[in-house]
Amino acid sequence: MTNSPRAIAYAFINEGIAKTDMAVFDALLAEDIVVETGLSPAGPILGREAYKTVFSGFADAWPVQRFEIHSVVTEGNLVVIQFTATTLFAKDYYGVKATHQVVPLREIHQLEVAGERIRRNTVAGVNFPFEYIMYPALKDAVLGSLLTVE
Repeated sequence: MTNSPRAIAYAFINEGIAKTDMAVFDALLAEDIVVETGLSPAGPILGREAYKTVFSGFADAWPVQRFEIHSVVTEGNLVVIQFTATTLFAKDYYGVKATHQVVPLREIHQLEVAGERIRRNTVAGVNFPFEYIMYPALKDAVLGSLLTVE
């Protein structure tokens, strides 16, 4: 494997995210990584250990059944990877009862690589089934953080 931003980001998504391999998180993520993701709707995840905790909890409840990378675009130290992870809602998550439904997650990760580590991961997704299933838990975290103008 080369140490190019593309190779580092691809390995993280294909091995770390797809297979929940925490050794890959340790090897490829900066200790002070910042992650913006719907898995932390109240604000960014700050730090590798926090990211590992949040992601492993998600992966335990929503194990991947199938994983496919659709595109990888690189510009300098930024890498954008689009993939679909087909998951099973197998265990209760954030107080929402497991439905045992097969749920596709279509995501786009923008990864910023500095040196040989990922320093930032901004996640976007078209994950309507996940969002609707998780609505009871997400609504207060997301809507409760919005400003009210009177």
